[in-house]
Amino acid sequence: MRRLPWILILATLAIVIALFMGRDPEHAQKLSEMYRDAAFTGEAREMVLMLLALGIGGFIVYLTMTRR
Repeated sequence: MRRLPWILILATLAIVIALFMGRDPEHAQKLSEMYRDAAFTGEAREMVLMLLALGIGGFIVYLTMTRR
C-alpha cells in the first residue's frame, strides 16, 4: 500500500488532537509548562546546536566522499 494516504491520515489526526487539546485551557497550560521545562537553555542549547551542525556537516562529508 502507498505511504501517502497513511501520512495524510496521521497528519490529520495529529492536527485534530492538537486542536482538541488546545481548547482546554488547563491542558494547554500544562503543555506549555512541559515545553518550557523541556527546552534547552543557555550553554546547553549552544552545545546541542553545535553537535547538530557537526553531525550534519560530517554526514555531508561522508556522502560526498563515498559517492565517488
